[in-house]
Amino acid sequence: MPIRVATVRATDVPATQTNIPVYVDLGRVGATALTLAEAQSSRWYTDTDLVTQMAREIVSLTEGHGKYASLTSTSKIAIDYDGIRADYGVGATYGRNAVWSDYRAVYHLGDTTDSTGNGYTLTNTNSVPFTGTGKLGSDTADYGASNPNTSAGKKLLATSNLGVAGNVSAVFSAWLRRHNEITLVNNNEEMMLAHRSNSGADRFWQAAYQFNGGAYRYLMYPGRTPFGLYLFTAGTTWFKYKVVRNSTTNYQSYLGGALINTASFGTASTGQNLFGLGTEGGNFGLWRGLFDEARVKLGTDSANWETTEYNNQNANGSFWEATDAGGGGSTPAQAARRGAVMMM
Repeated sequence: MPIRVATVRATDVPATQTNIPVYVDLGRVGATALTLAEAQSSRWYTDTDLVTQMAREIVSLTEGHGKYASLTSTSKIAIDYDGIRADYGVGATYGRNAVWSDYRAVYHLGDTTDSTGNGYTLTNTNSVPFTGTGKLGSDTADYGASNPNTSAGKKLLATSNLGVAGNVSAVFSAWLRRHNEITLVNNNEEMMLAHRSNSGADRFWQAAYQFNGGAYRYLMYPGRTPFGLYLFTAGTTWFKYKVVRNSTTNYQSYLGGALINTASFGTASTGQNLFGLGTEGGNFGLWRGLFDEARVKLGTDSANWETTEYNNQNANGSFWEATDAGGGGSTPAQAARRGAVMMM
């Protein structure tokens, strides 16, 4: 099959981003005409001459991720399906693990698998189903709409600290959507994420969604500190949430790609050993809604990084603009595969 080429829309990338994984809706590049095995044999490049190859992960026929060494407002992505090469091993130079080499854990939430190769598989309690249409790709983790303060609540938990402790900088991000039939009572909370000790006394980070005094807000720990109005409501809309811990005390929070609050808390303990999505590990304040594309990494993300990442994931069809591959190419085979160009 011919290669598919697209160019980044200039307005979606405010500055050069290095080592950033980008999402591609493979359904927009004709992957639906392929088998999954054929899509996994594809090669991803940053130029139309098919010279500079990218690491990539093919999750499904609607979801792929590629790692860009230097993403700018004019960068290209060329996906070459020639049908004759085998899939990369996950640990290979251009395989799955290389895409996520800067991350501690990445969960696409079609299952409990950690895509980084670090082995932080989640424990699925009370059968969280991976079904329906997620924000990215074809699957999502649906925690259901049951009472968040009962032992029957569904939760995804890693019983390890993911190599992240209270004395390091780190980033957590995910896409969230609450069930539209849920109404919180005053002071009731739903947990978005937690990284804490078994006792709950020492918290590296913890974020809960709360209805209080007629307004929605979210809380950050330590100190159970109100951290601003929480802007999303129940329904069919997905929201991207990110918290960046950029020192032992300083936190930044992003919602929908925009920085909404910065705060300084007391120094967190280094003893955290539980990490949970939609739970703090116990049976209190469990999330009632959907989760997709949860990521944890060491280091920090800039505001420009978050803007780029949000634009890429939120409106993938406009992030990549169709372009003509043009030119001849280094080899006749490369030139011959330039017969069709489609929007990603």
